[in-house]
Amino acid sequence: MSTNPTAPTAASPTTLQLRDRVRTWQGVALGWAAVALQRTVAGAGIRQRYKAHRDRAIRAALRRGVPLDRLAGRLGLASKTVRAINRGERTAD
Repeated sequence: MSTNPTAPTAASPTTLQLRDRVRTWQGVALGWAAVALQRTVAGAGIRQRYKAHRDRAIRAALRRGVPLDRLAGRLGLASKTVRAINRGERTAD
């Protein structure tokens, strides 16, 4: 055993647990940052492509028999918005 207080030592289990916790929270923070960027900074063209892809998926799900109200609830959209998407109309969102 070394008497040198600055000598490197093996990481204790609590140090490893703390490091894992910090990395987890770093991941969560990066996720929040990604969501914020997507919602605020993403360009209009990107949003239009996303909505076009979403609308195609909604129409496909409705064609395959998914109930409109269930689909609207899962997407967080109003039923009338999903109906408008199904008709091919533009929506306000």
